Parts: sequence; C-alpha cells; structure tokens
Amino acid sequence: MRNGAGLGGPRDGWSPRVVSEYVEDHATRRPDLLAVQATGLSLTYGQLNAMANRIAQRLIGAGAGAESPVGVCLERSPRLLAALLAVFKSAASAVLLDPDWPAEALQRVLSMADPRLVLGSSPVPPFPALPSAWVCIGGEVADGPDAGNPGRAIGLDAIACWVTTSGSTGAPKIVGVTHRALGHRARTHGEGYRIRPGDRSSWLSPPGASISAVELWPFLVAGGSVHVPPAATVAAADELRDWLVEQRIDKAFVPMPVGETLLTLPWAAGTALRLLTVGGDSVRVWPPDGLPFEVAVEYGSAEANGVTSCLVPWEDRYTSALVPAAEAVSPPPIGRPWPDVEAWVLDDLMRPMPDGQIGELYVGSPELARGYLNQPAETALRFVPHPWREGARLYRTGDLVRRGPSGLLFHCGRVDAQVKILGQRVEPAEVEAALLRQPEVAAAVVVARPDAHGDPRLVAYVVPRQALDSRSLRSRLRSHLPAHMVPSLFEPMTELPRNEGGKVDRRRLPEPAWSPREDRSDAAGPARAQPAAPEARDPVSRWVASEWAAELGMAPVSMTEDFLSAGGDSMRASRLVSRARERFGVPVRLREFVREPTPEALCRTIRDAISRHSLAADQSIPVDAEIPHPNIGVSGET
Repeated sequence: MRNGAGLGGPRDGWSPRVVSEYVEDHATRRPDLLAVQATGLSLTYGQLNAMANRIAQRLIGAGAGAESPVGVCLERSPRLLAALLAVFKSAASAVLLDPDWPAEALQRVLSMADPRLVLGSSPVPPFPALPSAWVCIGGEVADGPDAGNPGRAIGLDAIACWVTTSGSTGAPKIVGVTHRALGHRARTHGEGYRIRPGDRSSWLSPPGASISAVELWPFLVAGGSVHVPPAATVAAADELRDWLVEQRIDKAFVPMPVGETLLTLPWAAGTALRLLTVGGDSVRVWPPDGLPFEVAVEYGSAEANGVTSCLVPWEDRYTSALVPAAEAVSPPPIGRPWPDVEAWVLDDLMRPMPDGQIGELYVGSPELARGYLNQPAETALRFVPHPWREGARLYRTGDLVRRGPSGLLFHCGRVDAQVKILGQRVEPAEVEAALLRQPEVAAAVVVARPDAHGDPRLVAYVVPRQALDSRSLRSRLRSHLPAHMVPSLFEPMTELPRNEGGKVDRRRLPEPAWSPREDRSDAAGPARAQPAAPEARDPVSRWVASEWAAELGMAPVSMTEDFLSAGGDSMRASRLVSRARERFGVPVRLREFVREPTPEALCRTIRDAISRHSLAADQSIPVDAEIPHPNIGVSGET
C-alpha cells in the first residue's frame, strides 16, 4: 500500500546522535573549518565548540540539568548558535525566544515554560518581570580558553528545545522537540540535499522559529557552514539575492513569500547557489525554466519536523527531474515523505483514502514531538495512537492533501481555521482573543483573505462598542502580538453573521476592500471625518502616495504616517522599495526605509538618490514631470 509509505531510507550503518556531538567531533578533527559567519564575527568549529563549552559551564554552574528549561533570547548570530549548543551540552532544553517579540508575548511564553535561566546578550532583559535568572552572555564569551566538553549523558528522547506555535484556544502552544527529531532530520536532510563538508548555507529564520532545524543542524552535522545576513536583507528579495550571490551560498531555505519573489528575479549564470528550498504548504507557483539552480518545496511543522520534500528519494539530480511532467503544475506538490516518515491520507474515521481523493494528512515519524507543554488534552487530540502499529503514534496535521499517481502529495487546504501568514502558522483564535481584550471591541472574528497581490493577509471583522480607530487598535495589538499576527485590515460590522447553531458563519463575511479607499473604520460608530491625505505637489510624492495606497488599501493620512503601524509588513515594505528602485532607477534600500518607514522619509531617500546619480538629467526623469500610474492619486480618486 502506497498510502503511508515513506520513500527512500537512511544509509546503512548510522543512527541519530545529539547534534552537539557532531560539532564536538568536527572541533576535534577539523577545528579550523568554518562553522558560522556573520558581519563582525566568524567562528570555526574549534571556536564555536569552545564558546559553547564556556556558556555550558556557566549554565551547569547555575543549576541547569536534565531537561531543565533554559530560555534563549538572542538575535540571530553566532552567539545564538553557541548558546543553543551550550544548552544541549548541559543536558537542559532550550526555550526558543525571539527578542523582537513584544514584551507581553515574551512574558507569556516565559510564564508558561517557567525556565530557571534565560540567556540574553544585554545586561537588562527586554521584559519587565522576569520569573527566572537572567544570564548575560555578551562579548566576553567570544574569546577565552576552552572549558572542555561537559560530557553529560543526553538521551535521544529527551527534549532538545521548546518551540512556540499559535494556539487554537486563544493562547500559544509550546511544542517539545526531541534530540532524536533534530538528529534524524539533520542526517536525512544532509543525505537528501547532498550536503558536504564546506557547503555554505544561509540562516534566515527568526530566532524563535522551529525552522532552524532545517537551516542549522543538517549543515553543522555534515561539516558545512551557516551564514547570517543583515536583518533587513532577509525580507528584501533582491537584496537577499545579491547577498546569496556575494556570499557564495550553495544552498538556502526560504519561506514561501520570499521564495516566490526570488524565483522571478534575474540570476547570474555563474551563481554558486545550487539548491533553493521553499518552505510552506501554500507554495503557489512552479519554478520558471532557466534558473541556474534547482528548487525544492518542503513541508513540515514543529510537531512533526520534516515530513515531505520534492527531493525524496535520494538521487544525483534535484526536484524537477523527480516530478513527472504531468504533475509539474501550479501549485506544486509538497513532495514525498522523507526516509522513515509515514504519510497517511485518511478520512474522518481514519480509513485510508484512495489516490486522487482528498483526506487529512497523518504523520508517523521518528521526528514527532513529545507533545504540548502542560496541555495533555491538546496533545491527546493531535498525537493519536497508530491504527496499525502497536505503541506508535501519528500526528494529526489538520492539513488536507491528495496523493498523485506518482506518490506526490498536494496540499488542498485545512480542516480548521489555521492559516499561514508570511510563512508562519497563525491560529486566528489567538488574534481574536487579543482583539477581545481591547475595550472598544465587542465581538471579532479573524480570517485570512488574499490581497490584490494574492498574498494571504489577516482581516479582522470587528463589532465595536464605540468609534473604531484602526490605526490606534493596530498599534496596541503590535505591543501584544508578533507582527505577522496583527491584522492588516479591520472591517467594522454592526453584527457578525451567524448560522442556525449560533456560530459565526465565515462564508457570509463580506469580501475585504483591498483597493485604495477612504478608511471605513468608523462605519459602525458615529460619523467622523478621516484626516485628509497629504496633497502631493511633486511627482515623487504622488508616486509614493499612490504605491503606499496600493499596498495598504488606503492613502496615507500624513507624510509622517508609519507604514508598519498602518498595516504594512516586511514583505509589503520590500515590494514598495523594490518598485521605487525599478521606477526611478536608484539604489533605495529596505533597511533605510525600515529605519524610518514614512512617506516623507521615502520621498527624501528617492530625491537624494536621484540627485546623487544625476538621473533627472541623464535618464530624462525631470523632477516636475508627471509620473503616470495605473492605481489612484493621493486624494483617492481613480
């Protein structure tokens, strides 16, 4: 029976090990081999292992031990990598935190995980109340003598790290990922992606994301190196492409929104990049012909780690050669199971579905998480007994799939309301819970809807108690939720549509008005005039206001309006800046815009760049000329 069968298998003669043990081996045998590189700091395997040992000894001295949770709150950097290895070496478990999360979100995860220690890079923690000891690992850990490998016994089924995911109950869930899962994924991905010593990979995922299991450990287990770009480069596709080329990256993993854009950019034929892996269940386009590298689509989750890829089984060729022409269509498949992974397509009664018919994907794997921290009911709901293997478990993904003739799986949606925004999972219930804590919100429902670009964005349908100021509401939500969980649009409603059972009927929610329009935030409250959009007196200002409106669905209310507070995000900021470069032919950088994300600053940057490059004269772009655009003018007229 093909249903449930993993294709391919691990090479004979190996079994998973704790990933830190591989780093220790490389440090002994090839200490001068490059392990991690970032602006201002590069570490060989010998240096990385020594730094990790110094931190591990501090943790052990502070009481870290078997599976004791240790918070790791560091920016993406060589120091973060050393800290993760140190936690593993001490036999503790790392609670993955992102210092860019709002203080309230950090506080919530800390209270749930209750770590004894929290590692950070600054003397003062970025949250008001710390229930644990704050351990600063600043510049002093960069150099010094090697304290020696602690040599603590670490079981493969012990928890390596705790990863936070969005929760359907309105609160986040924390998933326990084992050392077996990390080790198995590192070795199978190393074989499947043909990673060799000296290979160079990018490290793009946020510090708190489980996807680091793909980006870090397969390369460090194999003796490759991981490279950290500047933070602003990650979201700007053209800047990321340039960085990948300049750094001679061999293989890169990118989330769907960035990956789709990268595929449309021109690439030099001599680029070192050999494989670009696009992650996510909602990859929408098949790679175009003519790219100088291969493209893989990969699917997984924190609960099951690596599940499928177009790259399986192992071959001396990559994805396009493994996908039959009849199935090389858009949207592309999510692939075949990784070695040792079972992928079952089952109906509501957990009976196997025939090929071609849609069912829910259940996963059996050595990489299954232990479960959710302090949530036994949710764990029992998602991790169910295996129907055909005594004592084994299957993870119920909630994803609908169908299996094609060649065994490839195609994603067909969700059985629940969970969505992916900017490549990250979001449970709308968690966003709704944050909305209902706001005093002006009487009722709310949150859904994902495609915008004018086809990208999924969160839309909040809100029944207000009083006049609703969407900008103020969005600003407050940003202090409670990660940026990707803040709705891009607030649609006021007098009441939410409900079915006969009294539940919100999401099918009857109106389509969001993404096109530039007057802000309707106060539609359910007293009429209140919105601030007039600034009048643009020159073509640069008119162009910026028009493109701003095209991205956000409304014209800017002032030249000092904040793009992010108005509903923008990193991907939309990247598009806006890229179009500015294309339109004016000047080097506008995303990092400059993110530092001051206002129409006024963007106009100033464009004008300064035009002046520096003399484009007004050399390329016939007179500063007082009209700049036609198919969207709208500043006033909102078509």
